Amino acid sequence: MSDEQDDSKGVGTTPTVIRETTRATVVVVRRAGAAVETKRPEAPVSASEVRPVSARVEEPTEQAMVSGEPATVVASQEAGLPASTPEPAGPSVSDEVPESASFEEMFDEQVKAGGIPSRKSHPKVGDRVRAKIFQLGAEHAFVLVGRHEAMIALDELKDEEGILRLGVGDEVESSVVETGAHGVILSRKLPRGAVSMTLLAEAKKAKIPVDGLVLAVNKGGLEVAVGEVRAFCPASQVGVHQVNLDTLVGQRLQFAVREVSDRKVVLSRRVLLEAELKIKAAELRSTLAVGKVLKGTIVNVQSFGAFVDLGGIDALLPVSELAHQRVSHASDVVKVGDTVEVEIIRIDPAEPNSPDKARRRERIALSMRKLLADPFEQAAATLSVGAVVSGTVARLQPFGAFVELLPGVDGLVHISAMSARRIAHPRDVLKVGDAVEVKVEAIEPAEKRIKLRLVVDGTPVGERTAAPHDGAVVETEPQAPRPPKPRRGQIVTGKVSRIEPYGIFLEWDTAVGLIPAVETGTDRGTDLKRVFPLGKELKAEIIEINGEKLKLSLTAAARSEERADLTAWKSEQAKKTSSGGFNSLADKLRALKLQSE
Repeated sequence: MSDEQDDSKGVGTTPTVIRETTRATVVVVRRAGAAVETKRPEAPVSASEVRPVSARVEEPTEQAMVSGEPATVVASQEAGLPASTPEPAGPSVSDEVPESASFEEMFDEQVKAGGIPSRKSHPKVGDRVRAKIFQLGAEHAFVLVGRHEAMIALDELKDEEGILRLGVGDEVESSVVETGAHGVILSRKLPRGAVSMTLLAEAKKAKIPVDGLVLAVNKGGLEVAVGEVRAFCPASQVGVHQVNLDTLVGQRLQFAVREVSDRKVVLSRRVLLEAELKIKAAELRSTLAVGKVLKGTIVNVQSFGAFVDLGGIDALLPVSELAHQRVSHASDVVKVGDTVEVEIIRIDPAEPNSPDKARRRERIALSMRKLLADPFEQAAATLSVGAVVSGTVARLQPFGAFVELLPGVDGLVHISAMSARRIAHPRDVLKVGDAVEVKVEAIEPAEKRIKLRLVVDGTPVGERTAAPHDGAVVETEPQAPRPPKPRRGQIVTGKVSRIEPYGIFLEWDTAVGLIPAVETGTDRGTDLKRVFPLGKELKAEIIEINGEKLKLSLTAAARSEERADLTAWKSEQAKKTSSGGFNSLADKLRALKLQSE
């Protein structure tokens, strides 16, 4: 029988070929996908037992029916062979099959090459697969996982804004969560009803979030039910900021799987929240600018201020920017969880190469005070010079006492206007919290300062009324001379009166000023209490004046003294040279002349 005869009489559209050799009949099967299969019978077949080509029987193999791909099988009656497993595309039909190779060897080679579909290749629950979308439905996307069809919910393919940005031809990584009567179902997150330790391990490996029900708060974290599996989420992994754990009991939240072992499952919610905040922060950062007003949430409160979450970015709200009035601690104005409206007053970009670790990340400063009505404007409109008003002593300083006249409006009673006699400190006359009467002596709107004089028994201190029969109006007693106002560049000597993490306060006869930690000349992180104990005498230079606030520097004072010493030395040397001192050149020449004589 010739090849031409086989090709002309093949059944259907798929050509088949039967070759005969003197040893045995070779059965050749060609599938529609161009796969070729050959098999040789074990016993030789005589030529008389071979049926004509037209009598050949074609039937689909079992493997072909499983894979869904039609195939044509041609078997010789003489061989009496069952339908065999098809092999992937190999050599063309016209190629000779080597007689030395057995069918088992050729089949094994095709299996290794991945061309033989197998029942074992069917997706299993828990498999991590890459699926390709070939059709979009109303609620599901239909995908191909190898040669198998599967479905995935459209909601899982949408972004945070609910927009589907994937289409036919796109690939998506997901996990097999069901292979039952509904077919192969894929998901990008672990479902509630099909949870096992194996699936949790797969979720950890593939970084798939899981749904968990918070059952209770125990020591150190939350007890969470993920399906029927009990898991634990440490308190440090519950949120990005401090969270009241009791408020989460009964809530269903998403978690990332951090650890899976035979005895325990450890979860983290913080990982997912940080990923979301990172995306929001990138979008927010491009819109930030000095002067912009926005809302935020208080996430941390300290003595020096409060940290505000602007939506993925934390910024500092200094205690001095909380209100117009003096605030001793940020907790007096705000608390964790409060929503506040703030204005950006400063943005310091990150300096990755800076030796100061704090400067290596971006720093943003905020203000609430700028958005509040200025109480001084109201005070200037209601107060008048010469009026006697009531107030409360808010704080004492060596140079006087500050009296609160209105919320956020303080006036200064200088030490010389506090008593008719000379006193060493305002505490000799007043104490914080005293209710007093004062006379308004001056209002300075530009500097937002109000000068007051203490009133005792209806008479301003330092003023006395003459007897009625004298006919005199008012006589003023001599007042103690006022100390000069502090000036920038002035070097003062005082004692440490207070120590804070951000700096130390230096007090001298007429004022008090702050020496920031960076101006003390110490390394970052130094314990200021050990280096500068209370009462220690220091010499500092005034480097900034902001109303009644003075900013000092120890390093600037040291540099100024060095310059002063150098200038004095140079002046002294110049005087000696000009006056012909003992070490002058003229003196030396005169001594040499006397020696020569």
